[in-house]
Amino acid sequence: MRVVVDARPLSHPQAGGFRSYVRGLIEGLALTEGVEMILYLDRPVAAGLLPGNFQTRILSPNRLKSDLFLFAQQVRKDAPDLVHGTVNYVPATPGTGQTLTLHDALGLKKYAWEGVVKRNPREKAMLAYWKVATLSSARRARRLLTASHGVATELSEVTGRPLSLFDVVYHGVQLPQPRQSVLRDERSVLAIASPDPRKNLACLYDALSQHSAIFCHEGSPRLDVVCTHVAGGLRAESELKARGITNYRLLSGLDDLALARAYAGATAFAFPSLREGFGLPPVEAMTMGTPVVASSAEPMPEILGDAALYFDPHSPEELARALAKILNDPSEARRRSELGRTRAARYTALAQGEGTLATWRAAA
Repeated sequence: MRVVVDARPLSHPQAGGFRSYVRGLIEGLALTEGVEMILYLDRPVAAGLLPGNFQTRILSPNRLKSDLFLFAQQVRKDAPDLVHGTVNYVPATPGTGQTLTLHDALGLKKYAWEGVVKRNPREKAMLAYWKVATLSSARRARRLLTASHGVATELSEVTGRPLSLFDVVYHGVQLPQPRQSVLRDERSVLAIASPDPRKNLACLYDALSQHSAIFCHEGSPRLDVVCTHVAGGLRAESELKARGITNYRLLSGLDDLALARAYAGATAFAFPSLREGFGLPPVEAMTMGTPVVASSAEPMPEILGDAALYFDPHSPEELARALAKILNDPSEARRRSELGRTRAARYTALAQGEGTLATWRAAA
């Protein structure tokens, strides 16, 4: 079977969840047999970034140009059995069957937190384009993949496609283990910054600033914030200063090994998100043995099981109490660490690759 994969997030300069997903997919498929993959990229990638002997095609950094013309032209030349979209949509390829990964329903329905987001005309136009592209792609796809059962149900409702056409394939963790042992801090909390209000970092900042008494006489722990975007880092610093939080570090420019060390060195990892498609960061933290305190919003209980401590994402006090339980009780921290490692072990690149390949075979 010959499959074209829209792997453009892999070569796009913007880091994020789409890139992590595509990396895991490609690493997992490199471990399977029975499929010839052709990766469509928007730019050349560094040598060694692609595992396996995959063919590649370079389209254009101009996404609209690729979407409207180049993608379909290249598919006609390559004549695959299937085309797989990885980023909630895939350009139309008349005459060739398609499968599609839908990560979440963002942009397809209105969520409560979106009322505070101000968009400029260009952003509004892009969001409208993505919505039309996503819905039309979902209608064309023979089968659809997503990363949790809760999200599959929601997506079935908003796209109108039968739930029976959705396959749940969990993401695989690709973050490497630190090359040397890392000494875990006694009182530090790690989080990942984002300008996206869905990530709900304000809940964490309020937990540390408004409920410091919950953390006993030592006071609030040091907060380490991983900044993957410039805008996210600027917003994090502004909000921390506005709340009078001084015991913090902003960590930027981390490669995979540095990120792994940041996870491994933290006492706890906090994840207050209001909604996720899968939620890779807490799974990465668990892989490093770091206890996780996570929002009870979908789909975190499905993904993290009994390994995480949960809190209402609208309650900074609940978050503070969950963190204090880890920080003030070493035996609880050790128990959560062990449960987390066991839970995270099920999320492998191989399982992701095999699950995706099963969907492709069913669709073909």
